[in-house]
Amino acid sequence: MREGRGVSNPDIKIVPIDPFDRAQVDGWIDVERAVYAHDNPGAPQTRPALQRLRLLLHPASVQPERHVALVDGAVVGYAESVFFLTDNQHLANFEILVHPGHRRKGVGTALLEHAERRAAELGRDTFLAFASDSLDGAPPQDHAGQHFAKARGYAVVDQEIHRRNDLFAVDDDHLAKLYADAWEKAAGYELVQWVNHAPDDIVEGVAAMRQRMSTDPPMGEELDMRPSVYDVARVRDEERTFADRGQLQLAAAVRHVESGEIAGLTDIIVFPGDEDHAGQNDTIVEERHRGHRLGTILKIANQRALRQYRPKLRYVHTWNAESNDHMIAINEAIGYRPLCRDFDVQKKLS
Repeated sequence: MREGRGVSNPDIKIVPIDPFDRAQVDGWIDVERAVYAHDNPGAPQTRPALQRLRLLLHPASVQPERHVALVDGAVVGYAESVFFLTDNQHLANFEILVHPGHRRKGVGTALLEHAERRAAELGRDTFLAFASDSLDGAPPQDHAGQHFAKARGYAVVDQEIHRRNDLFAVDDDHLAKLYADAWEKAAGYELVQWVNHAPDDIVEGVAAMRQRMSTDPPMGEELDMRPSVYDVARVRDEERTFADRGQLQLAAAVRHVESGEIAGLTDIIVFPGDEDHAGQNDTIVEERHRGHRLGTILKIANQRALRQYRPKLRYVHTWNAESNDHMIAINEAIGYRPLCRDFDVQKKLS
């Protein structure tokens, strides 16, 4: 959430984004870029190409709705609601952004009230959003979203650290040693890598790993996020969506040779029109296979693939729960450094 305390403003008009209205879409993207430049220095900027494609293409497992706030015909704020369709059907995810030059005028309040009302109409009783916090030694973040969320009944239920890896600063000799040492602990496993489309003989295992991402990583006790439902069809649909939107998905899995079981998974998403930043997506090692440094193997192998496909791309971003000591240690070892803290803020309907 990106808004300060506001008051009601009858001049605000909230309308769905029309993907074929060039001025409206440009205004939405301009607001996003202004917000992230002001509130989250060091974070990746909005990719205009991807945003336009997101208006037209989304996975079948979610229903996104996007609205802009207009004042005198100009876009001054934006709300995105995401409704899960195959799981977590009690939940609505919100992102509320208000241009820094139009805050404390009721724009955020109007957008949030609209989003909450729409979610309630769809039978959702749990609302989830996020707000940024600063860390010592990292670029200061704007904290208006925290205060806005608290004032509107949202409580912090989880927190993650956003880390960024500067690939230009990574010591390749250090990574090579880490990688070799890890393989000494991983006898009986093999690495499988792919781009955009998981091999047919492992896709069921990939689906199982995706599903476990909602149960295995630590999360706050009050966070009402329920187990996801993944199957091969959902994996293939997401892969298709990424490819159709021009997103490059670089993935790696480790397979236990004797059983054929997929023991771990990781992937990085590269966004169309962005030659500076990429996003780390899932990383998980199945509990029965931990202790073999498979996480280190996965992360380094996939980072190497990224350097091969996008040698000029500089930053990769990832988020970890503050209590996830094992994954944090792996990320720190391969070059990730803290950028900010993200609070998950939640509101329950009575």
